[in-house]
Amino acid sequence: MSRIVVVGAHGRTGLLIVELLVKAGDTVVATIRNPKHMADLVKRGAETVILDLEQSTGPEFARQFKDADAVVFAAGSGAGESSEIDSKGVRKTLRAAEKAGVKRYVAISSIGASTGMRLAGKWATDEMKDYYKHKRLAGKAIMASALDWTIIEPGELTESKPTGKVTLSTEAIPEKTVPRADVAAVVVAALKTPRTKGKALQLTSGKTTIADAIKAVST
Repeated sequence: MSRIVVVGAHGRTGLLIVELLVKAGDTVVATIRNPKHMADLVKRGAETVILDLEQSTGPEFARQFKDADAVVFAAGSGAGESSEIDSKGVRKTLRAAEKAGVKRYVAISSIGASTGMRLAGKWATDEMKDYYKHKRLAGKAIMASALDWTIIEPGELTESKPTGKVTLSTEAIPEKTVPRADVAAVVVAALKTPRTKGKALQLTSGKTTIADAIKAVST
């Protein structure tokens, strides 16, 4: 059993991660910014605290990270919000983790953020360019940290049922969709696999089971 803090726990992917961790027997501390969402996390068996990536301070995050075995960063900017929170929030939680003595840090980013993928077609909007700018800044901050980090960079997220099969690579791969449920499962599997430390993993739907895909990138 581990104590794991999930930042952005009420997001659609964050909720799935919380559910998987609780099912695995871990103690989950869920951070949310809207008090109205607390009941959803409590029902799922998570300890729940109100922390806002913009308004809460680094020391406030560090207090909640104390005695945790890992931090999962599943937060992200929503529609109409500045993408700046994607980089500022990561930097704030990285510093808090270091202060609290937490070594393991797993973050969800976006496909190609660490491989220099060029945006084209429907992706080449000003909003997406800004989004990727901050995802790349966040990734650089994570990689420069002293933490045992893993970054998961999924393709376009869908609400489809989980398939349990993915393409997972440390190299650039073609952009495709992937169900949120499979992303959550990969995050949890990577979190519990020490040899994924120090890797940024590209993720889309595929034909390899998640267990085998994690094993392949962990060698």
